[in-house]
Amino acid sequence: MLRQLAMTIMAKQTGPKLAPWRSSLIERLEFVLPFAAVAVAWQLLAMSGSFPSVLVPTVPRILQTGWDLVRSGVLSGHLSASAARLLIGFAIGSTVGVMVGLAMGLSIRAERFFLPLLNLALPIPSIALLPLTVLWFGLGNLSVVILVAFVASVQVTLNTWTGVKTTNGLLLRVGQSMGASRSMIITRIVLPSALPFVLTGLRLGLARGWIGTVAGEMVSASNSGLGWMIFNALQFLQTSTMLVGVATIGLVGYAIEKIIFQSIESWTVVRWGMLDDQRLR
Repeated sequence: MLRQLAMTIMAKQTGPKLAPWRSSLIERLEFVLPFAAVAVAWQLLAMSGSFPSVLVPTVPRILQTGWDLVRSGVLSGHLSASAARLLIGFAIGSTVGVMVGLAMGLSIRAERFFLPLLNLALPIPSIALLPLTVLWFGLGNLSVVILVAFVASVQVTLNTWTGVKTTNGLLLRVGQSMGASRSMIITRIVLPSALPFVLTGLRLGLARGWIGTVAGEMVSASNSGLGWMIFNALQFLQTSTMLVGVATIGLVGYAIEKIIFQSIESWTVVRWGMLDDQRLR
């Protein structure tokens, strides 16, 4: 009797199960709704006449500009240039960050040496470092890549260090008692345990690196990159082109998060039971 009552209450709380296609449709609508609301609000603002049309273009005009940039290959060219600078800088910065963070977590001397420097570098925005990188490395790709590598490495280092420091001591003692070597303890216990923090650091590092890439291109890039495209459009009051560039920056960041990082988490920490897969949805 009590069991039936409990099942009835649970059924009322959970509600009837939706068909898979209907559930998928609802998820898509929930995804589209915020963007549709922003588009409608922007269109109403553009049609209100409160601002000149050159400053606040209508949604159809923005979409037409985006389509023209895609069809002509201009947008893909700038996107490719920005992506190349980001990937090179991020690869360098993340590699250095993981190595330094691991050293800090395993060595108290390394921690005492690097931690004050990282705490000093963390609050500095990438835009503040641009004049120095341009002064030291000149205009062009090198200054942007170095800027991206630096800002990404700070986030990756701090999160890797945190992950190593929070490794369960019981696991370390078990490994030592079973005769595992130091290298085996690091590769089999420390790194897998720190992986959620490392992935968080990579996320934050890539986000700051993407910001640094666009900011660096506005100052340092000669004739390519999304940042250069936005800054060049500003000089000619091409607001639609600027908005297309800004939207592309946001879409690329969103795609990196959904396609790359969530896939990595699903195949690693979620599969190992270290992270709830509901958080990824």
